[in-house]
Amino acid sequence: MLQWQDRLNGDPLGWLLDAENPSVRYWTLVDLLDRPANDPDVQATRAAIARQPLVQQLFALQQPAGHWGADETRPYSAEGTMGVLAMLHMLGVPPDERTAAGCDSLLRNCQHASGGFSMTRNIRSGIFPCTTGGRLPMLVYFGLGDDPRVRAAFAFLVESMSADNALVCGRYQHQPCLWGAIAALKALAVLPADMRSAQSERVVQRLADALLDARYDFDGEHKRWLTFGVPRAWDLLSALRALAMHGYARDARCAPLLKLVLERQDAQGRWVCGSTSRTWPIEKRNQPSKWVTLDALCVLKR
Repeated sequence: MLQWQDRLNGDPLGWLLDAENPSVRYWTLVDLLDRPANDPDVQATRAAIARQPLVQQLFALQQPAGHWGADETRPYSAEGTMGVLAMLHMLGVPPDERTAAGCDSLLRNCQHASGGFSMTRNIRSGIFPCTTGGRLPMLVYFGLGDDPRVRAAFAFLVESMSADNALVCGRYQHQPCLWGAIAALKALAVLPADMRSAQSERVVQRLADALLDARYDFDGEHKRWLTFGVPRAWDLLSALRALAMHGYARDARCAPLLKLVLERQDAQGRWVCGSTSRTWPIEKRNQPSKWVTLDALCVLKR
């Protein structure tokens, strides 16, 4: 067993590598076992991803203009462009002309002149850290990291997150929103190298401190943070993975939070799916989850 597996009750790697779920198998090979892109197993598994019925279904629903959903100007609807692209990203679907068309539609219909992403592109007040930060890893994954529009969104995120009240959100009773911190950290983990600066590093440290120093009430306000969802939701595991991406996994403040996650594994070293998407349910609630287990192991490895 690998050293980081010593904290597990069992060895779930064989379960994660089962060919039945090529998407989980792909991310396990790449993120946990560090297989390179030219590895034959990685290449064969990625080819199998495209043959999955859900992937074929999602592409079948794409409109000729490149978007998903009935209204291109509403990419955030349940079956709209944003949700479908996020699912394709999670599944590990390789970038191609179809994903490029979808990303272009998303940018044309949700990006404000400031660079930030909004529920309605012409309304400045609709821009939030979670809206902008949550889209950037997906856009980079699909090959748009050098697109001027994506770089403008990164610049907007760094600048807006530099403000003292950056996380204060009207949708969260004007309190600091930890969901926004998670989304922004995930985005800054894929910030292009030539855009990294002392300012962006200060933003990362501030966001990490916001998550690590928060007064969590896991019996009350933050109880749902211990319910790990598929697709990935705003929960403790998502927070820890975002922190791990920036090298905070060994921070002493992570230890009690990681302990809470580890306590939720079963006898085989697996974690349960606590919530699912009604639109695209890819796992069953209250059943062992390959996706949640994968996330937990990625944090543990770091």
